Amino acid sequence: MENLIEHPANWLVAHRGDRAGGVENTLAAFSHAITAGARFAECDIQFTRDMMPVVLHDNWLKRLCHNPAAKVINLELAELYDVCLPNFELLTLDRLLAWLELQAGVTLFIEIKATVRRRTTDRSIARRLTRHIPDSLLDKVVLISKSGDILDACKAAFAAHRLRIGWVAEGNSLPVSDIDYIFMPYEDMETFHRWQNRGVKVGLYTINDVELATEMRRLGADLIESDHFSHLLGELDAGHDEG
Repeated sequence: MENLIEHPANWLVAHRGDRAGGVENTLAAFSHAITAGARFAECDIQFTRDMMPVVLHDNWLKRLCHNPAAKVINLELAELYDVCLPNFELLTLDRLLAWLELQAGVTLFIEIKATVRRRTTDRSIARRLTRHIPDSLLDKVVLISKSGDILDACKAAFAAHRLRIGWVAEGNSLPVSDIDYIFMPYEDMETFHRWQNRGVKVGLYTINDVELATEMRRLGADLIESDHFSHLLGELDAGHDEG
């Protein structure tokens, strides 16, 4: 049983999917990770000008779309599709969740980027998410954010259900609500045992090296995020089988 629990697929997270499958935060990247054996994946969401949640890490589209002028928050959903299409197919949160519903045994961490707070309130953000995330998927998703205020608003909006949340520790505002997870850079991991003593699971990011991943797991990290899930899993799996 201990050997089964320690299998790398039980603690390795596909960070924005698997880059071997496609551009980050695309359905191709997530599908590749799950096919490779991922049980945990992480995505990011931004909101368009018409307040549609889309699966993108950056508000500014210079890095992914080579467009120095375009920003997600300034574009309608249809406009954003056109900007992204020469580079990748834009993924909406609705489409990703429809896909998730068909994946057995997979947990998705959804990081809510705080850019949208420039346009609306935390309560409005949370209410909008209740329209997109069905109750039937709440056992498969964890909402995470650097903004503790957004997380508190989400806990209130989903109060009738057991919503799991996680704080990304680079943010300044810690949630008032109890958290289930905390995510932090692996360089800051000296504090993580204090969180675990409070019953909080700790995820470290972003680790793409097998020796570093093995060491962080040995030191007690609950989850480790990697950009290159299938490659790292293959190396860790080989070491696990030898052990």
